[in-house]
Amino acid sequence: MARTKQSHPKQTHHTHGSKGTPEQVRKAMKKSKRPSVGGIKKPHRYRPGTVALREIRRYQKSTECLIRKTPFQVGAQPLLTRSALFAR
Repeated sequence: MARTKQSHPKQTHHTHGSKGTPEQVRKAMKKSKRPSVGGIKKPHRYRPGTVALREIRRYQKSTECLIRKTPFQVGAQPLLTRSALFAR
């Protein structure tokens, strides 16, 4: 006799993508809308990386100097003199 696939038992409600029965989902929704213990609401936080991407876009648009001129000169001068010696 040929083998056949076993079928899943029929279900009365849709569970595809669901978190439980409709009653359980309603109870979870009611609980989630309540403020946390003590009535103190958490401050809003962006997802990791969102603020970083916003800053990248901001600095790419701007033309301002991000490093002040004097500290940059102090750091760059030894490098420039060393590269000038190797160029000769």
